[in-house]
This record gives sequence, C-alpha cells and structure tokens, in this order.
Amino acid sequence: MSVKFTQINKKLTFRNPFILFLGLGYFYSFSQAQDNVESNYSKLSAFDSNYIYKYESKLVIGPCLSYRNYNIALYPQVSFDSITIPSLKWRSPSNRFWGIDFSYDKFGFTFSFANIEPKSEQEKKGPSSSKSIGISYGGNRCFIETNLRSYKGFYEKNSLLRDSTLENYYQAPNLATYLFNLKLWYFTNHHKFAFKSCYGGLYRQVKTRASFVFSSNLHFSAISTDSSIVPDPDKQYYDNAISISSVGCAGISIFGGGAVNFVIKRGFFLNMAFVAGPDFQSLRTMTNTSPDPISRNYVNYAHDIKFATGFNLKYWYLTFTFSHEMNRFNNDLIKMRGRQNSLSFNLGFRLGLKKPRLYEKFQNTWLYRAF
Repeated sequence: MSVKFTQINKKLTFRNPFILFLGLGYFYSFSQAQDNVESNYSKLSAFDSNYIYKYESKLVIGPCLSYRNYNIALYPQVSFDSITIPSLKWRSPSNRFWGIDFSYDKFGFTFSFANIEPKSEQEKKGPSSSKSIGISYGGNRCFIETNLRSYKGFYEKNSLLRDSTLENYYQAPNLATYLFNLKLWYFTNHHKFAFKSCYGGLYRQVKTRASFVFSSNLHFSAISTDSSIVPDPDKQYYDNAISISSVGCAGISIFGGGAVNFVIKRGFFLNMAFVAGPDFQSLRTMTNTSPDPISRNYVNYAHDIKFATGFNLKYWYLTFTFSHEMNRFNNDLIKMRGRQNSLSFNLGFRLGLKKPRLYEKFQNTWLYRAF
C-alpha cells in the first residue's frame, strides 16, 4: 500500500492510513516527503525538515570527557578444591579521558587521551597510558566511522580476591592492546530519523522517530606482552595458556537491529540503539614455546549497544552517552574476552563559518552524494 501526502496550511496530513511495524519496537513510514527537502542532497539522502534540521555552514566544536573501562578476561583451565578459581581480569588504569571534538557538514574528528593517575593509584595499579583517535564521514542516510585506540599497562582486578595480604594488584606494565574499527552504518528511515543528532551537533531531531539499522564492522585487535599473559602466582591454574605472548584478531561483522529517538519539547532527547550479528574472525596466537603461530578461522557473535540523552538546542548541545562493545577470542589454548564500556560527556557549540569554494566543488562530486 502506498502512502500519499497532501499539504494543507503547511502541515503534512495522510490520505491513507500509515503502516505500523512492531519489530524491535519500531515505527517506520514508507513515504518520502517531496516538500521541505534540502536542495543540495540527492533524492536518496534527502530528508523531511519537519522531523530533522541540519545546520549548514556550521563548525561544531567542543570538549569531551569520558570514562572507558577496558578489560581482558581469561578463564581458568584448572579447578582447585572443586571451586573454580576466579577468572583473570586485566584492566587498564587509564580509564579517564579528555579531548576535543570537531565536526563540519559530513566530517567529524575526535582526539582524546587519558589523564595522569594520582601517584597513590600508580603505585597500587602500575603505570599506564592510553590514546584514542576517531574520524567519521557521511550524512544522515549512511556514514563511516573509524576509531583507533591503544592501552598500555594493566593491573589484575581479582588479585586481592586470591591473596588478601597484598597491598598492590598484580601489574603488567608491558601488557598492551591496540583496537581498530571501521564501521559502516545505514538507516532505513533516514528521511525522518537522525541518529547523528544524538551523538553530535550537525543534526537536530525535532520529533520522535525510529529506524531499522544495518551495520558492518571491519575490526582488528592485538594483545601483546613481553613474557606471559598469565601472572606467575596464577600459572598453576592454567595449562598451555601460560605460554601465550600475543593474540591478534581480524574480522568483519554484519549487524542488524534498530534505533529510536525520543524527543521532548524539540530539545530534550533520548536515544537507544542495538545491533547484533555474526562476526567472521581470523585469530593468530603466538607463544613463547614455538616460533610458529597458531591460526584459526571461525564465526563468532558480537554486538553494539548505544544509549544517549541530553539537550540539542539552536546554538549548542549537551550529550551524555553510553556504549558497550564486546569481542570473544576462540583460542585453542584458552578462552578470552575483550570488553569495553564507555561513558562520555560532550558539550558543543555551533560556530558560523563561510563555506569554502573548494568545499562547494566537493559537494557536487559523487563521493559527497553517495553518503
């Protein structure tokens, strides 16, 4: 059934009943408004300005503060007195970040790094450092985002559970991990739903809407150390895993799910998004006992969960976001898992900027219109 619109007193009304889908709690309209559409967009990427507003010729800039809890879990291979020893949980002390966001039209850039921990915390958990760089490109229909993050220096969270006499945690100052993600996002209801309005300042959602979401993630992660990933006091609970010196994983995932933007008074918003699917991985493990790597290809499960709330007003925006990412490593030597939870606080202001002539030429290219 097609849905047609007519314009009366500048308000859109339906001639036929619209269609309701309940999958993932999602309401989706199959129509595309022909009026109030931004002129420099192609028909594929056009949107209805009654639901979405895009800030043209605005440079959005602002500080960002975040807390990122990254940990590597290793599960024991040996039980002691019929009680399974608690898993090893290597956690990075570098979990408080500050940085800055820039965005203009379809481009976004974020750089942040961890602040220096207090001296007392360094003594208890060991030295550490971390950096993060993010770049994104795309519009409201689809966009690409890439992130590169590094962590060096970890402490073992469950150390004090094994030995209550310890004053400091087990420390691994040379344990390091590198994470790279290249994600493509696509939204079916991009005419009326703006995912980026809740995570940046270039768009503003003015009415509640939702969308089905499809995503693909090309990722690479590496964990390495100069000796063993298992500390000496716990080697009795592990078998071949004590010889692991590095683990590298490359893969590609294909996700499907949904997202919704709840908007109150055209300013306050609440966003929830969930995508999940198969993750095709290639794992490469190096040990201290053999110069030859152990390779394995397999299919795993992965997901992304995102939540955002805040205010998106005419000149400035404030957002509080949460994201959860998880990746499992199906290693023949040991069961491992990498997990990152992120909490971010962003404050941004929109500055008027005259559009450069060179950028106007870029807007007429196929690369610009493709996104």
